[in-house]
Amino acid sequence: MQIIFGTTNPRKTEDLKNIIQEMKLDLEVLSMADIGWDRGEIEETGSTIEENSLIKANAILSFCKDHHIEKPIITDDAGLFVDALKGEPGVYTARYADDEISLDPNLPKYQCVLKLLKKLNGEKNRNATYRCCVTVMMPNGEYHQEMGESKGSISEEIIGELKKPYFYSVFILEGTNVPFQSLKEEELNHTYRYHALRQSLRKIK
Repeated sequence: MQIIFGTTNPRKTEDLKNIIQEMKLDLEVLSMADIGWDRGEIEETGSTIEENSLIKANAILSFCKDHHIEKPIITDDAGLFVDALKGEPGVYTARYADDEISLDPNLPKYQCVLKLLKKLNGEKNRNATYRCCVTVMMPNGEYHQEMGESKGSISEEIIGELKKPYFYSVFILEGTNVPFQSLKEEELNHTYRYHALRQSLRKIK
C-alpha cells in the first residue's frame, strides 16, 4: 500500500521509512513531490499541535480529491512545551524567533534558543516536554490522531554543536544527562515522534 507523508523534510521522511522497515510493513511512502503538490506551504493556523496536524491533513486531502488520488495521508506537528513559560514555545516552536529575526536579519538562525534561555534565566523549574501529534487521514475523510511525548528539562546553556532542530541542543531527555542532539540513533528511536508514528502505522496496518 502507498501512503502520502505530508512533509518536505527529508529527515522526517527517512525516519518514517526506517520505522516501516523495522516494523516489516508493506507500505511505500510517497512524498509531496511524488503526488505533484503545487500549493506551496500549508499555513498552520491552529492553536494546538493536534489542530495543526489536522489542518495539514485536510489540505492534502483536498488536493488529493481534486487530483483523484485515493491514498492514506500521514501528517504530523510537534512542539517543545516549557512548564515555566506556560507551554511556550509550543505551536510556535519552529518559528519562535521569527519576529526578532525579521526585524534584525543579522541575528543567528538559532536565535530561538537564545530567546528561550533568556526567558528561563534564573528560573529553577526547567521542566519541559516534547510532544508530537500524528494524523492519519483516510481517503473518505475519516481520521485518527496519535500522540507521543518525551519529558525532560532545559539546560542552562547550549550544549555541543548547534544544528537543526536547534532546541535539541538544550533539551535534556529525562533519565539522561545529555541533550537530544547527542543521543544515539537507537536512543532517539524511542522518543516522542517515533512513538507517535509507530502507533499511527499500527492503525493503518
